[in-house]
Amino acid sequence: MLAKLNKLNSKWATLIITIIGLAVYFTGLTSPFRDDDMTQIVNNLPIHSLANIRLFFEGGTVYLGKGIAPLAGVYYRPLQTVYFSTLYTIFGTHSLVFHLFQLLIYIASAVMLYLVFKYSFKPVLALVLTLIFLVHPINSQVAFAIWSSQEVLFFFFGILAFLLLLRYKSIRSLIPVAICLFLSLLAKETAVAFIIMALLYLFWFNRDRLFAFLGIMVMPVCLYLVLRIYAVGLNTHEYVAPISNLNLVGRLYTAPSIMLFYMSKFIFPWKLATAYYWVYPSFSFRHVLLPFLIDLAVVGVFVYIGFALRKRAKKANFYTYLFFAAWAAIGILLHLQIIPIDMTASETWFYFSMVGVLGMVGVILGAYKVRPKWFLTIAVILICLLGVRTAIRGLDWSNPNTLTYKNITASPEDFVAYNDIANSLNNQGHYQKAKAYELDSINIYPTYFGYYNLGVIQVELRNFPDAINAYNNALKYGNDVIIYENLAELSILYGNPTSDGQLFTNALGRFPQDVKLWTYLAIIEDKYNANAKAQTYITKAASLGPVSQFIYNKIISNQPFTLSLPDLGKRVQIQ
Repeated sequence: MLAKLNKLNSKWATLIITIIGLAVYFTGLTSPFRDDDMTQIVNNLPIHSLANIRLFFEGGTVYLGKGIAPLAGVYYRPLQTVYFSTLYTIFGTHSLVFHLFQLLIYIASAVMLYLVFKYSFKPVLALVLTLIFLVHPINSQVAFAIWSSQEVLFFFFGILAFLLLLRYKSIRSLIPVAICLFLSLLAKETAVAFIIMALLYLFWFNRDRLFAFLGIMVMPVCLYLVLRIYAVGLNTHEYVAPISNLNLVGRLYTAPSIMLFYMSKFIFPWKLATAYYWVYPSFSFRHVLLPFLIDLAVVGVFVYIGFALRKRAKKANFYTYLFFAAWAAIGILLHLQIIPIDMTASETWFYFSMVGVLGMVGVILGAYKVRPKWFLTIAVILICLLGVRTAIRGLDWSNPNTLTYKNITASPEDFVAYNDIANSLNNQGHYQKAKAYELDSINIYPTYFGYYNLGVIQVELRNFPDAINAYNNALKYGNDVIIYENLAELSILYGNPTSDGQLFTNALGRFPQDVKLWTYLAIIEDKYNANAKAQTYITKAASLGPVSQFIYNKIISNQPFTLSLPDLGKRVQIQ
């Protein structure tokens, strides 16, 4: 039977991969937009037209409400932004379309991986390894999360480049390889791993084209660096997570647990989350030494197998094993926080490395003859179990609240998930519960958005002094005009004319065009009988944009008036 299966042609293998991929991942096709999808797609005004394509290469990925302008953020992903804009321009805001295209690209990448594996393994083994890659739950976020489109795009063009490198042997064929690698870089900087693997492949297996490849790659790499530096700079480190606040020693202490995390999730993909934020900044046996010893033991096993293969297998098989080992190691090394990233770990970051791990397993299975009956039986059972787990995971994505609660269960340090639950509870009117979750988020890791949301919740609870305190804490972690606007409105009720005046004067130095700030400052000055200043400020506000005619007339005529503050549920007498 195995002999017959090894005659399987690529068309049938492609059909099998496609059908299984659609069957497993259909559970997530109707999931709504959420989280980064809002700032990158739904509310992202520039991407709503491909006519703004130039802007996609001049900034990050996040829309901050500044009209048709380069996007903000430190991550350079222009290809993803072009992809989002293309889908939005053609289909509009329909999450199903975004999910479907992402899944099709994901499946297409698996098909190309199968074709790559066929160069090293027999068709049936290549297919089994590919199907495990396709349905493995640790890769599910890559297919289910629209914001992970960067992962499918970078991998699609990277594996396509590698397939072209394998299939064609001429110097000229290196040009499309370089183009694909350039597109992969434009999707995500992790594409540098594909460039390294292409160099290793040529060095070990096709050295005649090595120097030509190096020469051809100079232009796309330089062009990428120029575009990136112009748009977001070269050093894009952000202090947005606990791991990013650690020094190198603290990150190295955390590294063994990160490597153990990926190995354990690959073997036991049960509790899954969209992000992980644990840190171990100081040495301990349980969190540093023990994971290190386990990592060392696993690496030792694979090294031992490598030496055994060198004696037992053909030289080509041994070098193939080394090649896939390097593939796995490079992918993991890039995510061990030597250079800090915005999370401690993410399941999507193992997407590249899994190819190397599966490749090593494939070489081992090929060298140590396994009984066909046992091999096929175990393979079918394993693929079915992994596929069912992934399909169940897709149901989590269909409901934002379900996904968030599952995140906390699997990743207790996920301060972002606690914040998301607090927002949801606040929108439902459960303010006390929302406050508790927001405080949990802040206790894990204080952030601008954590304190800002706490301030909003405290306003709903009518704890105005606590709201002012929360907003002031938010300013320690970031500056946003909405914080100053909210503080100004609260200051009308509970203000201190001296300290507030200085605060808002500084705020207007940062946001001199903000009509609300000028208006609120005019009201505060008028409340404390500084009408001359109030008239100056309200006139400035009116010159920048529309203001309340009632407030404007009362201040200009120096007449007392009662101001309604509906957001605070209060009315206040001015003068």
